[in-house]
Amino acid sequence: MLGRLESGNCIDGSMKMDLKTRRISFNAWKRKAPKYYKEKKIADLDFGFVGETEKHITRHEKFPKVMGTENILNAMERDNIQSQGAVVDREIIENA
Repeated sequence: MLGRLESGNCIDGSMKMDLKTRRISFNAWKRKAPKYYKEKKIADLDFGFVGETEKHITRHEKFPKVMGTENILNAMERDNIQSQGAVVDREIIENA
């Protein structure tokens, strides 16, 4: 931060003074953009899909509310079994 100040660059942040000690403190804002990973679809489910990024395997699902709680829970269980099978298949193909 001091190097940027010495070179004449502007630094965004917040500056405040402590009223008891009469000292000034500066907090530089971190301006680094978040890093997003592209998601590759592994398998389609009945109500969503299973995806894979560089770091994670994710499962996305959406259920209509009109299905009712019991039917939603049954569909979740069925999709859970399908997604487990898809992840196992991906592992077998990767290691073959």
